[in-house]
Amino acid sequence: MCGIAGYIGKGNSSDLHKMVNTLQHRGPDAQGIFEGNNFGLAHARLSIVDLSEAGSQPMANSNSSVVLVFNGEIYNFQELRSELVKDGYV
Repeated sequence: MCGIAGYIGKGNSSDLHKMVNTLQHRGPDAQGIFEGNNFGLAHARLSIVDLSEAGSQPMANSNSSVVLVFNGEIYNFQELRSELVKDGYV
C-alpha cells in the first residue's frame, strides 16, 4: 500500500521530505514530491500493476494546473485513456 502526505499553508520542501521518508515502509519502490503555491504533495510508491515510471506520483496534467496523489488501482484505465486522448490530453 502506498503512502500519501502533504500540507496546505505552512510547510516546505524539507517537511515533505521528512513526511515521505517516514512513509517509505508503505511505498519502498519510489518517492515523489510536488510543491505548488501554498501546498505540497508527497507520495511513497508501492509498484504492483504498473511497474514503469509512468505510474510515478504525484501526477500532473501538462501545465501542472491539476496535480494529484492517490492510493489505488484504476481498473478501467484503458477506456479512460481512450476518452482522454480524444479530448486532447496526453
